[in-house]
Amino acid sequence: MLDVIKTSYAYDTWATARVLDALDGLSDEEYNAPECSGNGSIRDTLAHLLSCQWGWLSWLDGSKSLEEAYGLTLPGEAIATVAQARAHWAAIDRQTHAYINALTDADLVGSCAWTGLDGFSDAAPLWKLLLHVANHGTHTRAQIVAGIRRVGADPGDIDLLCWELNHMGRRYHATA
Repeated sequence: MLDVIKTSYAYDTWATARVLDALDGLSDEEYNAPECSGNGSIRDTLAHLLSCQWGWLSWLDGSKSLEEAYGLTLPGEAIATVAQARAHWAAIDRQTHAYINALTDADLVGSCAWTGLDGFSDAAPLWKLLLHVANHGTHTRAQIVAGIRRVGADPGDIDLLCWELNHMGRRYHATA
């Protein structure tokens, strides 16, 4: 399971970098235009992606309480430029990998219990929560990719298989 989690977050790093690279080619109007599936504009959907990973990992790594982690919201205005988004992402990605790389298989099967701000209490194994966050990132990046394509740009292929083959030194060629 540890390998699955580490692979998921290595892919997350690569795929987010590819998305940020694609955003470099957009105009300010395209970056901020409404109607990106997700959270409004491409910028605001990217802010949502970064906020969610930042909040979850800050709670899971113990650097923030659950209440503080809920409050870690990056407004779109904080990433008005792709360079600002890259800077925020770099810090979140460093925090993520510092935590992930320190985990053991035993940590992953341990239970994480919480009581949400609404009073709902539950628990789940750590691996499920980490997989949830990684899966959410994949979902949200797909919304951003759709927005990038909607304005006529091509972010390239960000599939997991593409990352894996490129990571292994082979070139992936998508077929439709």
